[in-house]
Amino acid sequence: MSITLYYNAACPECERKANRTARLDWLNRVRISTRISPIGKVPLGDIVVEDNANNLVFTGIYATRAICLNVPAYFLYGLALYIPPVRNLFARASARCEGGACNLDAE
Repeated sequence: MSITLYYNAACPECERKANRTARLDWLNRVRISTRISPIGKVPLGDIVVEDNANNLVFTGIYATRAICLNVPAYFLYGLALYIPPVRNLFARASARCEGGACNLDAE
């Protein structure tokens, strides 16, 4: 496993995306976890990615890019996220549970 993806188990949208990522990760590079991340509890709608080989931790759009670069089906998306205008567009467009994306009450 190259990276560990941490998400909040109380977020159904996050769980759906994590399960999809696990199905598409035929190289077994991503470990999925709902445990406490290296930087603490993961907020609803967010993810934290730990690069196990380099002891780096990513959040936000950089966490998304790390996952994309490790899952073959998402690889081209990961490369596109190196382009600043594309990265900024996706960072603004990413839905968070605080904005009602998950229809959950705040913890």
